[in-house]
Amino acid sequence: MQETVVKIEQRLQEQGRILLFPIDEGLALLAPAGVGLAIQQAIPGVVIGIITYLVWKRLKGDGGVERLLAMTYWYLPREISPLKNWPDSAVNMWRG
Repeated sequence: MQETVVKIEQRLQEQGRILLFPIDEGLALLAPAGVGLAIQQAIPGVVIGIITYLVWKRLKGDGGVERLLAMTYWYLPREISPLKNWPDSAVNMWRG
């Protein structure tokens, strides 16, 4: 008799990771470091990677990327917003 073991993940909605960091923070840290290594400027690349990681972590805050998207929607004018196909946030009342 053979037992079948089914592993159930404990955190189904946990985002993917790059090394120990969530994907967005890992990219903010490793992308500049990778570019620095590619152009043979490893130390400045690592320093810029650490700075971009800290700035991104500070901007993102506790709300995550969803909070940044919401702030982008509410505070940027529609002309420069990357969310141009969404309804304009400056309209207070829609009449139908």
